[in-house]
Amino acid sequence: MGYDVIIDIVAGKDMPSFFDRLNPNGRMVAVGAVAGQPPADFGTKIMAAFQKSMSFAAFSAATVAQADLRAVRSEQFAAANRGEIETVVHEVLPLDKAVLAHQKMAAGEVFGRIVLTP
Repeated sequence: MGYDVIIDIVAGKDMPSFFDRLNPNGRMVAVGAVAGQPPADFGTKIMAAFQKSMSFAAFSAATVAQADLRAVRSEQFAAANRGEIETVVHEVLPLDKAVLAHQKMAAGEVFGRIVLTP
């Protein structure tokens, strides 16, 4: 089972592989690039996704008024409280494994989030 929507806040060299995780007609949205720009051949991956009607979009909060951002964030927290938003958890590790968690993220082994528990 794949995903209908992937929202990527990291980007970077592994971003093209996320198309492999999308369902047909799925959408990937880049809202950040903390890991840097995707590789130069990213456009090739987008064109390959064309046959499955997948799409890619980019979003920068810099284009949205602050009042609108606050309103959306407020609704997101309310939806999370209502249980309407699910997070993809890759793995749950004890806090003393934080170094391992960062190593896994740096190696590109993580899809979703790693949760550290005390």
